[in-house]
Amino acid sequence: MVPDTAADRTLRYRWIVLAILLAAYFLVYLQRNLPGAIDRTIVDDIGGIATLWSAIYFYVYAALQLPVGLMVDRVGPRKILSVALTVVTAGTFIISLADSETVLYLGKIVMSCGMASIYVPLTKVIVAWFAKRDFAKMNGYVIATGNLAGIIATAPAFMLIDSIGWRGFFVMFGIISAVLAALCITFVRNCPTDIGGAEMYDIYPEERESRRVYEKVPHREGIMTVIGSGRAFWMPAFAYFFIFGAMMLFQGRWGASFFKNIYVFDVFGLSPALVGTVLIMFLAIGKMISTATASSVAKRVGSKRKVVLSANLGFLAVWGIIWLLAGRADMFWFWASVCFMFGFCGGFMSLGYAQAKEWFPVAISATVIALFNTMVFLGGGILQTISMIVIDEKSPTLSQFTTMWGLAFLWVVMACAAAFLSRDRGTKGAIKIRT
Repeated sequence: MVPDTAADRTLRYRWIVLAILLAAYFLVYLQRNLPGAIDRTIVDDIGGIATLWSAIYFYVYAALQLPVGLMVDRVGPRKILSVALTVVTAGTFIISLADSETVLYLGKIVMSCGMASIYVPLTKVIVAWFAKRDFAKMNGYVIATGNLAGIIATAPAFMLIDSIGWRGFFVMFGIISAVLAALCITFVRNCPTDIGGAEMYDIYPEERESRRVYEKVPHREGIMTVIGSGRAFWMPAFAYFFIFGAMMLFQGRWGASFFKNIYVFDVFGLSPALVGTVLIMFLAIGKMISTATASSVAKRVGSKRKVVLSANLGFLAVWGIIWLLAGRADMFWFWASVCFMFGFCGGFMSLGYAQAKEWFPVAISATVIALFNTMVFLGGGILQTISMIVIDEKSPTLSQFTTMWGLAFLWVVMACAAAFLSRDRGTKGAIKIRT
């Protein structure tokens, strides 16, 4: 029997750790969605291609997921998180001082390298500090925190940048990143025993058999276990690949521009650019609500797969409305409702992480999330890259947006097919590590 003091220490201290990491993820998600509010401002000042500025984040993120996952599984999350936040700080200051396209892109790459190294160790910390039955709920909290950042990245960020300038914004961002790096070094620990606390399998004995958080698994064996798992991993990963690509196309890049260039809404005397970001804010609010409640809904339904598939079909219907009614329905509140449902339906895809991760031993959890994130962020980058060909960012037209929305609709059709073919683990045993 574990002494109550050790268990209490773990259950109390883990919220300090989680709060710091959620603050770090807030910054990650803010930068992910910020291009819609800031890209044209920076490009008009320095030069470059706004969509490329946005897409860099996704390609760097995808490229680093597996290396970061392997490092986290071997050396623990604390060191990776501390270095990542320091790199973010350096990247943001480079951007704030940029006087050319080359320096601007360099700063974005450096900052993205740091951003890409935060989510995977964050999930490893959650695995070490929280009970298995809480994983989906904690993941929902993480993504809900991100979606709060998504709200800030719309109209509030637009107004702040308009007030202090984009360089001042990145200086402020760099200072906050530096503070978080210091807090991470000071307070974050890999697992409860690092503070003299009790492990989760000591507090919850029923989890003893499934928990070996820092068991050393050879890199190749962990990767091959995930790659060779069939539908258990690949179908949720492909479903999120397509959903995330379609979501970031609209939320992170073109949605605000679409409303700014195609519609003229008279809303409280706001400028067209600001109105566009307000509409995307409705999207972020819907997404925040669904991600926060996704775990509870899945428990009530009894199947993550059913919830994800139903939400994907709803997401498909919303994309159909955007595609078929583009340039029509000149009503602000109609599009505000559409944006809200866009985010609400898309947010349930957060269950995809838990659906895939629950199939595998805890010892390779970071590798699972790394490979999953590689797929997800490739989806975000690829569809934005396609949009560079379809849409003229300097003078976009309705026909260009309509064509792109049609492609996004087909993207989501494929997401629905992948979700249909996915599987819940249920009472089945975890997939064994390949040797």
